[in-house]
Amino acid sequence: MSRKSELSKLSDDHLARPPDEVFDIICKIGRGSYGSVFKALHKESGQMLAIKQVPVLQDLQEIIKEISIMQQCDSPYIVKYYGSYFKEKDLWIVMEYCGAGSVSDIMRQRRKVLTEGEIATILSYALKGLEYLHQRGKIHRDIKAGNILLNTEGHAKLADFGVAGQLTDTMAKRNTVIGTPYWMAPELIQEIGYDCLADIWSLGITALEMAEGKPPYGEVHPMRAIFMIPTKPPPSFRDPDNWSPEFIDFVSQCLIKNPQQRTNAADLLKHEFVKNAQPCSTLQKMINEARELQLMQQSERDNEDEDMEEEDEVDGGTMVHKSSSDTVPADPGTVADTMIINPTAEDTMIRNNTALTSLNADLNTMVINKNDSDDNTAKPPAFLSHFEKQDAQKRENKAKDTTSKYDMSKENSGEIFSQSLDGNFDSLNTLTYEQLQARLKRIEPEMEREIEELNRRYEAKRAPIIQAIEAKKRRLQNF
Repeated sequence: MSRKSELSKLSDDHLARPPDEVFDIICKIGRGSYGSVFKALHKESGQMLAIKQVPVLQDLQEIIKEISIMQQCDSPYIVKYYGSYFKEKDLWIVMEYCGAGSVSDIMRQRRKVLTEGEIATILSYALKGLEYLHQRGKIHRDIKAGNILLNTEGHAKLADFGVAGQLTDTMAKRNTVIGTPYWMAPELIQEIGYDCLADIWSLGITALEMAEGKPPYGEVHPMRAIFMIPTKPPPSFRDPDNWSPEFIDFVSQCLIKNPQQRTNAADLLKHEFVKNAQPCSTLQKMINEARELQLMQQSERDNEDEDMEEEDEVDGGTMVHKSSSDTVPADPGTVADTMIINPTAEDTMIRNNTALTSLNADLNTMVINKNDSDDNTAKPPAFLSHFEKQDAQKRENKAKDTTSKYDMSKENSGEIFSQSLDGNFDSLNTLTYEQLQARLKRIEPEMEREIEELNRRYEAKRAPIIQAIEAKKRRLQNF
């Protein structure tokens, strides 16, 4: 169906009608904060839109905040908001559709990182979006490649305002820990108060993500990364020789740990690296390549589905097969076409014949300490409980899987394990290659459990000391 007219917003008549009469849902294309995202056709105009369907049982206040911030934005560098509906138990949020997908999706689809020229173009658009937000006292708080969307012309737009915040004249800084761990600014993690410059840090991390395939510390557990970000020096390129001095300087200005010294969006737009950025047409080759790969892989999946159906007719046994329609972009917060094939931690991206392991896609945006008020009472780090719950769920899921991928006698495994604890690793030479691989895979969850136990012991010792300090403070105040 050809487009009849450009839709600027949904009319009162459209908003008063059931959404099924206004839109045709085409397919599910991803997940954003708080809900699933669908590609939909606006029947009257013929325009493609994105609709986020949010269960109303979720935190309605947070959802309303997202809508409010999107309503207030009118910029070509921000995903446009058209209106919203209530349908049964879901809230439908109607937004601009970006047909090329997110930058993260395109990288994963092509199995390639971006060139310096492509990165410069995308960053120039993202900075204009951030400048628009920051001039209006708004903080995005979740800048990453998965939340920068491209339309088919190559225009980059900031998306997913599910965790965005508003600064007022009476609130110069916020204290809520919100964002995706690897992209978080140090001051945000430390809960010492932060402002719009936290987005600039995240943009610098996003630049490294586009250049190297994953953010710094992407190979470690997110809880460890959160401890490392405030304590380690600012991250930089793994191989600086591959990049221009201008790009390296741009990233270093974004990743200054002291936010008061960090360069703001308006000044970064004047940086030589951004000033020399090419127009969005330079992204067309990248977008077209990703689209061709998507169509090719979709065709292969369709053929596999047909083969499976034929096998089903012959084989009367039970088979579980995941339909391609269930595949969604793995990067949370993406309003984009499905442009990936079962992404896992084993996926690789290629630059100059160098394999780069991509970040494990099972990573969600954190929203912690919703109440911005500070009662001056020292608390344990808020993010610990988030990851403890996440890890407990992972262990529970693993416990349900009783299928072992390797075989080792109880006597032999117990003996070798005890010897390893004693520091005697000679017996490892007696293991097969498969057994050594299995042992290596066990180390990471064991380390996570040890970190959790260490944190619990730390908090158990710390809590009574903090309580005693607070009691002393209260007595002094009363005196």
